Amino acid sequence: MPTVDVTHPIRVLWAVPRSASTAFERMMIERGDHTVLDEPFSAAYYYGPERQSDRFADTLPDSAYDDVCERIEAAAAERPVFVKEQAYQAGPVLGEDLLGRYRNSFLIRDPRWAVASFAHKWPDVTADEVGFDALGEAYDIACDLHEAAGEPPPVVIDTADLRADPPAVVEAWCEAVDLEFDGDALTWSPGMQPQWELWPDWYRGTAASTGFAPPADEPPPDLPPRLEAVEAECRPVYERLHQQRLRP
Repeated sequence: MPTVDVTHPIRVLWAVPRSASTAFERMMIERGDHTVLDEPFSAAYYYGPERQSDRFADTLPDSAYDDVCERIEAAAAERPVFVKEQAYQAGPVLGEDLLGRYRNSFLIRDPRWAVASFAHKWPDVTADEVGFDALGEAYDIACDLHEAAGEPPPVVIDTADLRADPPAVVEAWCEAVDLEFDGDALTWSPGMQPQWELWPDWYRGTAASTGFAPPADEPPPDLPPRLEAVEAECRPVYERLHQQRLRP
């Protein structure tokens, strides 16, 4: 893995899909004090020479895992960096070496909601792509790194809490990752952002938004049998991390 002279922090929010992670990213764009990268490892996972998925046949240039790591660190040579990422997409580089370079935090969502929302886009979604197992692995690695450094465990946010009280949750997250809270960044003007050019169809909802969506006022969705199995596979990690979530 390449090493670049990193002079500014790299704050990474490891999330599961459909968890308001893009709204969180949009808030960080609104702050204006970070270079914001949207799922940079997705190019390597789906389109690179070391791709971990055969979902797409296309290839993208400069999408090897080392290329992605180098771009993230090169950006941090100039100014602070915020990365919104899904742990499963980090694939073969997900480990102590990678996470030890970052200030890690985690975003979870009840898998029943996450799976149902994901399946609207990709009906054949797999448990690997919902990403809880990889997220749990990343969390455990980050916990070990924090413990070795004599620091408290990395912060975990639940989407339900974030949507219920964005100011309190975001302010507590900022404190945990050593960042000044900016309440003005909790609202923004609608519009597509340059960071979303690889996956624009996934981001139209956030592009039309002006802030975090309120909690859903409806019962949990029903799932067909195949997706029930996916949800059941994801739930143990969710429940484990849910117990560690931020409670401002």
